[in-house]
Amino acid sequence: MFFTPSAEKDLLNAKQFYAKINAALGQYCVDSLMLDIERLRFFAGIHPNINGRFRVLARSFPFSIYYQVIDDQVLILAVLDNRQNPKSIEHRLTNG
Repeated sequence: MFFTPSAEKDLLNAKQFYAKINAALGQYCVDSLMLDIERLRFFAGIHPNINGRFRVLARSFPFSIYYQVIDDQVLILAVLDNRQNPKSIEHRLTNG
């Protein structure tokens, strides 16, 4: 399992956003997202493929996890808040 630098930053941004509400909530958000990401070890490749990227919805927070499977390895491309403008999401996915 590998993360792009921008995906790592996405997780940090999610943590910071929810930590402003409650410090423990920020950590819970990241822990929940990481659990969803860890599940990809078993279920990678079964999710909808959108323009060459798989997309899985997070279970506990309004995020989508975008990833690719390369030589049996999972590359996490982005962890994006679903409440964004869809054009912003597409721009981020195409431009990193």
